[in-house]
Parts: sequence; C-alpha cells; structure tokens
Amino acid sequence: MASLERRGRQRRIKDIVLGTLALLVVLGVAAGIAYFTMTRAEGLNKETLCPASGPTGHYVLLIDKTDPLTFTQNEAFAVMLRELVEKRIPEGYLLSVFSLGEDFKETAKPLVELCNPGAGQDKSELTANLRQLKRQYQDRFLEPLLKHSESVVSLQSAKYSPIFEMLQMVGINAFRKHDVKGEKRLIVMSDMLHNTTQFSMYKGIVDYSAFAASPYGQKAQLDLRGVEVEINYLINTPQLQTKRNLKFWEDYFNKAGARIVAVRPLEG
Repeated sequence: MASLERRGRQRRIKDIVLGTLALLVVLGVAAGIAYFTMTRAEGLNKETLCPASGPTGHYVLLIDKTDPLTFTQNEAFAVMLRELVEKRIPEGYLLSVFSLGEDFKETAKPLVELCNPGAGQDKSELTANLRQLKRQYQDRFLEPLLKHSESVVSLQSAKYSPIFEMLQMVGINAFRKHDVKGEKRLIVMSDMLHNTTQFSMYKGIVDYSAFAASPYGQKAQLDLRGVEVEINYLINTPQLQTKRNLKFWEDYFNKAGARIVAVRPLEG
C-alpha cells in the first residue's frame, strides 16, 4: 500500500515537473517570437539607417558656398559640423545636408541624407553587438557626413546667391518629402544676403512687407510650418548684416510658419 502511494506521489511530481518545463518552453518561444517581432519592427533601413517606422525627427543643414570661407570660418565650420553630427542629432533623427550654390537647380537635392543609427550607448552586451553598432555609427553615419563637408567649401566667390530659391528646395526636398512628425529644425550657415538679378540685398535691405508685396517676393514664399531655424552668420559684409537684415529674415520665416530660435555669427 505504501509502495503504491509512493509511486503515486512520484508520478504527480513528475507530471508537475513536466508541466512546468512545458510551460517554460511555451513562454520561451513566445518571448522569442515577441523579441524577434520587436527587433524586426525596430530594424533600420539599409540605405538611410533610419528606423523602419521612419525618422523620429528631422534636422536640415544648409551651407552657403557662394563665397569662400576664411581660414577661421573654415575651422569654426568644421567644429560646428562635428558637434552637430556627434552631439546634437538624436538617435533615429534624419540629417539632410544641402549646399547653396550659384545655380540652385544644381543643388536642389541633398548631398547626403542619413539617420543617426546610434552607437549602442544605451544598449546592453546581452542583447546587442556593441562593437558592430559602434562600427556602423562610425563608418556609415559619422564619416560620410564629415567627408561631404569638404565638398561645400568653395575657393572662389559666386556671381549669385539664390537664398530664397534654395530655401524653397529645402522645404520641398527635405521637410515636405519626408514629412517627419517629430522635431524639425533648419540650420543655415550663410551671410543671409540674397543676390540675384530679380532681387539683391547688396542694394540695401528693404522691409519685408514691401518685399512680400512685390511680384518676386510673392514667388519667393515658402512653407516651413513647425520648423525651428538657427542662423549661423558668415560675416562677410558687416555694413549690410545688421539688425534690419535679421528682422527681414525673422518676418520671412514667420510668414512661412517657422521661427528663428538661435542666431550667432560664425567666427572669422
């Protein structure tokens, strides 16, 4: 009788152990499927390094190359660019880099567009290959962006500086094209002195209201709703780069639905 009870207890214990193991297997498989689904959904676009669901924010850098940089300006620009790429672009954000040339049609598309894939700072070695993430960040994000900066430094002055048209290209081919729902920021490095045959700020800065009412001013309007703007002034013609010039651009961007949040002269 005791032997039968002992065998019964052993069978029940065995059933409990097998049931527990089966439950653990099921939970493990479910967790594995969930993890696979999550990591797959959070995978990166192979070309842009952006999240599969799209960029979470969008920064645009517009660099005016219609005038050569002085040695000091070039040094300041290099530091500014590295700081932007390494410290200011959050993981998952898209960075589009445009250059402003004499012919805006030739520079209408970005030189480079990449998302910050992250270097693995917030990841664990248990769930991520930190060495691979760091190499991807260095080789496919940081280095290409820094390398392209060399191509936007001009050695001679251009005849024209179509700032309005280039801003329109940025609005169309960057912000409107990607339509990112998160933060949107435009960083401009320029003397902010538009100069074309239709309109030239070298003849004097006019009030924005007079400009906006002119036929060319009406054609020069743009849509940058929700965009925050930073201006890095290249001080090439101080007598024209006055508070009146800044007020013109404040009114211009306000009309476009954007707002200037930072203004600083670039050293040199």
